[in-house]
This record gives sequence, structure tokens and C-alpha cells, in this order.
Amino acid sequence: MKKTIMVLSIAMIVLFNTSTALAGGLPWNNHAAPFSFLFGNHIDGHQQSILAGNNVLKGFLYIHFMGDTVDGVPVAHHTDCTQMPEMCVPGWSFTGIPVRATLVENPSMHEPLWCVPAAVVKPGYTHFHWLGNPDMAMNLVIGQEYEGYLMKLTALNTFYFGHHGSLSLVTPGLDTNSHLNVITQCNQ
Repeated sequence: MKKTIMVLSIAMIVLFNTSTALAGGLPWNNHAAPFSFLFGNHIDGHQQSILAGNNVLKGFLYIHFMGDTVDGVPVAHHTDCTQMPEMCVPGWSFTGIPVRATLVENPSMHEPLWCVPAAVVKPGYTHFHWLGNPDMAMNLVIGQEYEGYLMKLTALNTFYFGHHGSLSLVTPGLDTNSHLNVITQCNQ
């Protein structure tokens, strides 16, 4: 009985600490447990996440403030946090669900465009990222299906986000624009 109570107590402490970290953002810790999930490609340089129940992914996308402002609002970009950990802060929290998506377009200097079956897309889930190889988007193959995670991003602060040659204003709350790369109706 004492052993069961101790195990439950430890589980509650871990759950509480994980929930607290998800609510306020987690400093970059280079994928130290429990936020040790890896996609196996370049996104791992600016994401940390944990695989929760039902294969749901919960974590953060990190940004680096460049020192520039637009109308007084700071400008941020993704950076390789393994190289500059002290410069990285959480820009978004995210929830991801496992899906298979087909690469539809892969324009240079823009997000790859993915077709995800409409039946699996939930409201607010607008960003897909693949698992494993290739490391960079430029090596993805149009028409090929990839396993990955469909994500819903929630911005933690206000900033301009520079990504793939564009600048978009991000405000706290659900963000369906800054990483939009999913369509549900496509000719395959």
C-alpha cells in the first residue's frame, strides 16, 4: 500500500511539473527529460516536446529576438538553439497529433505545403512537420507521403516573426497564420 501511494505521489509531482512548464514556457534545455521527443530533423534545433497520452505531442517552438523592432514590436526568428541556448525563448506552445500527409508543393524559401485528410484535421491545427529524414525541407519529395505531427500553435507573446522571407505579427493566443502549411482538398 505504501509503495502504491509513493508511486502515485511521484506521478502527481511529475504531472504537476509538466503542466506548469507547459503553461508558462520552458527554458531551452536541449531536450532533457521529460521534454525529450525528437522529430529527427532540423526542427529539433528549435522545438522541445513531450509525448503524452494517446500519442499526443505537447511542447514549445523557440525563437530568438534579433534586436530589431517594427512599430515598437520586437522581431524574432527561429534559430538553432543547440548553438545559442541562452538566446532562445519559447515563442509558442503546441499540441500535435500524429498524421500522414502528402507533400503537395515545396517552394524555395517558403513552408512546404501538405495535404492532410480533412477527416483528421481539428480546428486550429494548421502546421504539419514530418518525422525523420530528410533533415531539411528542400530535400522532401513532392507527391510522397510522410509521417509526422499536425500541430496547433498558441503564441505566448506579441512579436513579429520572420520566417521564409516573410514577416508576420504574432499575438498571444491561437496562431493559425505564422506556420500555415496545410490544405485538406488537393488533387493527388
